[in-house]
Amino acid sequence: MISWMQKNNKFLIITIWIATISFIFTGATYGFKYGIKSSSIGKVGEIELSREKFQMEYRNLYNRYNQAFQGKFDEEQAKAMHLQDQVLNSMAVQAMILNLAKDFGIVVSDKEVAENIASMPMFQENGVFNKSIYENFLKNNGLSARTFESNIKDSLTIQKTFSLMNLKGIEEEYNRFGIAFEVADKLKYIILSMNDMNVSVDENKLKEFWEARKDQYQTPKQYSFDIVWEDTKDVEVSDSEIKKFFDENSYKYTANDGKLLSFEDAKDKVAKDLKIKKSKKDANKKYIAFKKGEIKKDETKSYDLGDFNLPKDVWDEVMSKNIGDLLKPKVVGNRYAIIKIVDIKQPMVKSFEDAKELVTPQYKANLAKELLAKKSEEILKNIDEEKAKISDFITFKNAYEQKIGLNQQETIDFATKLFTSNKEKGIISIGDKVVVYKIVEQKLVSLDKNETEGLRESVNQLKEQSFESNIIKELGKKYPTKFYK
Repeated sequence: MISWMQKNNKFLIITIWIATISFIFTGATYGFKYGIKSSSIGKVGEIELSREKFQMEYRNLYNRYNQAFQGKFDEEQAKAMHLQDQVLNSMAVQAMILNLAKDFGIVVSDKEVAENIASMPMFQENGVFNKSIYENFLKNNGLSARTFESNIKDSLTIQKTFSLMNLKGIEEEYNRFGIAFEVADKLKYIILSMNDMNVSVDENKLKEFWEARKDQYQTPKQYSFDIVWEDTKDVEVSDSEIKKFFDENSYKYTANDGKLLSFEDAKDKVAKDLKIKKSKKDANKKYIAFKKGEIKKDETKSYDLGDFNLPKDVWDEVMSKNIGDLLKPKVVGNRYAIIKIVDIKQPMVKSFEDAKELVTPQYKANLAKELLAKKSEEILKNIDEEKAKISDFITFKNAYEQKIGLNQQETIDFATKLFTSNKEKGIISIGDKVVVYKIVEQKLVSLDKNETEGLRESVNQLKEQSFESNIIKELGKKYPTKFYK
């Protein structure tokens, strides 16, 4: 029974993992080198990639990451995550589909674009499209109506194109895919964790570990600033001024779920923003006076690069400046800061003693991982003689109910890896744990009507996603991508 099921599992591996390779807009990776100086940064087939659209898409993606990181996302993280490449790859994929749509004669009318924009809640007031809100949105985001509306048209065109590719599965595919959900495995298993490993720190080996990685342990780059502050707490604003400012900028004030805030809920934040706006003129006067030496600094402060006490736009400008440079007024908290760079301390490799506190946990984790891998292999080799637990029959359906010594999510992750493997026994890693297992019995279980219908819908979705993924690969050949140097 086991050998028969393992042979059929080979098909399941391919089928189930379609889901993991079908996320088309982020899955295509080109790694292009590019220049972003002209109005066009590249071309895909007959579609030009505009610099303005790149900037808009980059800003949108950056803001989404920043929201996910609760305002603690910065340019250093953006570079580490290759945010520019993500945007360029996404634009290239979209352009391929737009080329295809053009060849197919798929058209989106100006009326469809207008109706789509008018339906967006962020541009509505009391459920009705408000042109002033829309125009203020464009102005405050530095966008032209042409660029924004062109982007909407492209998105609608892509939606139309993919709507024509709504593929359904066939009966054989439903049956083959269903095997994964009908299989039930009874296991002999042992769970090990890195915490189970007896790790002791050898000072000499710890130092060797640090020596091989010491460039990773550096002091942060540090900036010292002379700062002149322009406070806003005494700036007077009337209720009518606050209401007018809110009406012009209502799209900026949203709740955590993305819904627009009412005036009453946003009023305090609006008042602070308005005070900042009204005090900008006085901040500029102080900037000129400080530049001429007519006023003295309020204080000198030092910050590590990227310190969250200073906002991202400050650090963006600071990193392009030198000692002695003066920044124009920047909003820091609820006031303006005029900042002069007075000193820059470059990163230095920490000594072993200074880095020891950081190195030790990494050394122990690395050693525990090695010991865990070695121990797991020994147990797997002798699994038949080992004293181990025996599970109930595990299926995809009941995986989350299993009490095998893992939490619910770990159990589901384990079951997913188990049923996409063609091995009768093996080692499955789950976070800092491993499960050493052997299948001791297997059987088939029947699916009820609701489960069968859900399965068919999943197959349809996976097949459609797989088709989209593969067509992107083919479009890459048909519509070559070129980024300008």
